Amino acid sequence: MTRLPLDAIAALQVAAPGYLPARASTAAGAVDSVFLFIFWVSAFFLALILLLTVLFVVKYRKRPGREAPEASPSHSTKLELFWSVIPLALVMAMFVMSARAYVTMTQPEGSTKGALKVGVTAKKWSWWFDHPEGKGAPDLHLVVNRPAELVLSSMDVIHSLYVAEFRLKQDAVPGRFTRMIFTPTVAGTYPILCTEFCGTDHSRMLSQVVVHPTQASYDAWAKEGMGPDVNVVEAGKKVFLQRGCVACHSTDGSRKVGPTVKGLYGHDVPLADGTTVKADDEYIRESLQKPGAKVVAGFPNVMPPAVLPDADLKALIAYLESLATDSAGKPGDAPAPGAHP
Repeated sequence: MTRLPLDAIAALQVAAPGYLPARASTAAGAVDSVFLFIFWVSAFFLALILLLTVLFVVKYRKRPGREAPEASPSHSTKLELFWSVIPLALVMAMFVMSARAYVTMTQPEGSTKGALKVGVTAKKWSWWFDHPEGKGAPDLHLVVNRPAELVLSSMDVIHSLYVAEFRLKQDAVPGRFTRMIFTPTVAGTYPILCTEFCGTDHSRMLSQVVVHPTQASYDAWAKEGMGPDVNVVEAGKKVFLQRGCVACHSTDGSRKVGPTVKGLYGHDVPLADGTTVKADDEYIRESLQKPGAKVVAGFPNVMPPAVLPDADLKALIAYLESLATDSAGKPGDAPAPGAHP
């Protein structure tokens, strides 16, 4: 199969029809070709069938001097070959185009050596992207014209990562790894959606992919926030937001899928088995790694396990501790973690 160079593919960006998203990956052009071919074949036959229907209704309608239908042939070899061969040829054309598009997705242009390999973790209801050199973020960062390999996994149920501008979608399945290999061709920022219904906040499981125009731009982003002078509470807040904890746990005392974390640290937590436990460092660690070990009263046991690096865990604990005190440094008056607000 003849392949276009990356600069030529990027130039075809403007060729995307106005009713389709922009083309921003090596796979986009092939996918659009398949879609448009099927669309126009379907539109042609729809118009042909409607036209012939109207024509036959008018021509063969019942009217004076034409009270009974004319005799019709019971068999026509030519007609049967006609309506068999043409659909077969069209379906085979669709198959060949689809196969070529699939090969483009699974065997991208050039070698994947030197590809930017990113670990993707999906959970209810957020995305997390572990970039090379340990840079984690809630957004995916790539480099234009540099091959990318995404290794997807899920912590709970099936999710599906979809970027319309890339024309690519891949499921994240619990208990296994899936891969997505492609090359972004146009710098910019594009939305990431989950296209597999995964529960209450499925529609809010949003993120974005940032395609940097140069490797230098990506490297500059990768170094952001890596210095030693980082406030531990702010770092913990960042972990809480980026790791998707905010999707199920509020910081203002309101009730979500899980209990609020306001007023949590250092206080007694009522459990589903009728006992209580103090929310200290070990409780928080256990609640992340083995969330089903101690289930808070009044809440379902639906939290997936989350293993954090020690630095992130310590920062998160510091942030939760800051939420348990008011401005005067005294315990806050938030409702009990397991109670209704």
